[in-house]
Amino acid sequence: MSIKKKILAGLLSGALIFGSGFAINSAYANESPASEQQQEFDGKNKRPHRPQMTDEKINQFSKEIADYYGLNQDEIATAFKNHVHFEDIRQAATLAKLSNKSFSEVLAMKVDWQQVAEKLGVSREQYEAFKKDEMLAGLAEHAKLDKKIVQDLLNENYNPRDITIAGNIANASGKNVKAVFAKRTINNTWDDVAKEFGVDLSKVMKPDGDKRGEHRRHDKRR
Repeated sequence: MSIKKKILAGLLSGALIFGSGFAINSAYANESPASEQQQEFDGKNKRPHRPQMTDEKINQFSKEIADYYGLNQDEIATAFKNHVHFEDIRQAATLAKLSNKSFSEVLAMKVDWQQVAEKLGVSREQYEAFKKDEMLAGLAEHAKLDKKIVQDLLNENYNPRDITIAGNIANASGKNVKAVFAKRTINNTWDDVAKEFGVDLSKVMKPDGDKRGEHRRHDKRR
């Protein structure tokens, strides 16, 4: 899985690290056990032991993270080899980018990530704006839609997964994404909708299929 897909998966997973309200998400949600994705890190909890990564995996992840955030690959690889947790590497990379510091310098500051952010002068608003734009960019890429369209759909409380599926169907069929959403009901599946637009869903989406219960809009009362 590419680094962009891992980052998007993490951003949409909603796993918190900062107890103060900073929404920090795992870039490697698909690499982590579900229970660990939900664990809140407060600077005291010990994370579970992870299997040792191969040199090939270390090089792959280090390069992708370095390219994505504009950081030094060797510094990131060293962190992996020293068994630094994915979450901490992801967090250090984000704060290094936002503060124009080196990855190693930021990682060395880590006691509590909230304190590090404050020392680096990274505000909650700055951080959250960055994460929002990162999430939008990733979701827009995977849905093959313009960022503004994705934002509008999110504002209408459409599910990010449904946006991704509908966007891919719209892209493959040359139709408007709203026209695709209009065909989705509680009585059919996304595969049914895709066929109606002459699209083979298995060719435009990952083979995790469609679940009837996942077609929903978020409750606006939350």
